[in-house]
Amino acid sequence: MNSDKTPTPSIRYARCINGDDDPLSLTKGQYYAVLPDSAESHGMLRVIDNTAEDYLFPSHKFQFSDDLKGLQTDLTIGLTVPEKAAIYQIANQRGLSMAALMREWIDERLDLASQEGNLSP
Repeated sequence: MNSDKTPTPSIRYARCINGDDDPLSLTKGQYYAVLPDSAESHGMLRVIDNTAEDYLFPSHKFQFSDDLKGLQTDLTIGLTVPEKAAIYQIANQRGLSMAALMREWIDERLDLASQEGNLSP
């Protein structure tokens, strides 16, 4: 696991600034993982799009962001009563709040995805 919680250099992230012509694949304003590809020298980026597959798109559709640490989003998780009880028990045993445990699990999963070079579960 990456100790500083930053993605490995092989995966970069870019914001879609022009996805209007392909709304099923790209959403304007959404951030996407950009994989290394030799096509970049020809103005194309290999992006994991809304279909969770990687495709080549013209680079002018994206704007790179070097610092994603400031970006946050809300996450809502629905749990059944037994799931909540199990998570509460694990958190209690570790001396953590449920929220801290969930954040830890999410951070670990995101690190695994970036280390594997694959964002799919």
